[in-house]
Amino acid sequence: MSKLGRNEQCHCGSGLKYKKCCMSKDEQSARASKASPAIRHFTEAELVHLVDHESTWANPQYAELAHELIASMKQDYKPNHIAMAIMIWHDFTNMTKPSYRKSGAFCAALEYMVCEVTESGKSKNDLAEKYEVSAATITKRYQELSGFLMQQLEQNEQTPEAVAQ
Repeated sequence: MSKLGRNEQCHCGSGLKYKKCCMSKDEQSARASKASPAIRHFTEAELVHLVDHESTWANPQYAELAHELIASMKQDYKPNHIAMAIMIWHDFTNMTKPSYRKSGAFCAALEYMVCEVTESGKSKNDLAEKYEVSAATITKRYQELSGFLMQQLEQNEQTPEAVAQ
């Protein structure tokens, strides 16, 4: 199908010229489809599959924490937000190989990151109570995670070919 000219009759059958009828709607629709690439929508089962089968973990303890995230966040967040936290955790663990005693500290920090993105309004104190860790510990782990993300962002800005891959 060839591109419709501005002065040709509109494809909708109104009898008007395309520029007076549907041209602006079609252009707006084309811009919207370019701006929003396909986003994968997750279900809870797909989150578990993401952790168990689609991700390679350097330590089984890291996968256990990802499962804890799913269990503790599924009531309050959309699966895509949980998937974001899991992907951040996966990348973080693969690059830094963190060691920790209480998984709740990283769970709380990851959930706090999601809270920041979704503007859910949960405070560090709320999460500290939920995960039985201190707010200071959440802050420390949050800073580790956000520092890692900033470092990754800087590396991607320095090497544009990495984004294309």
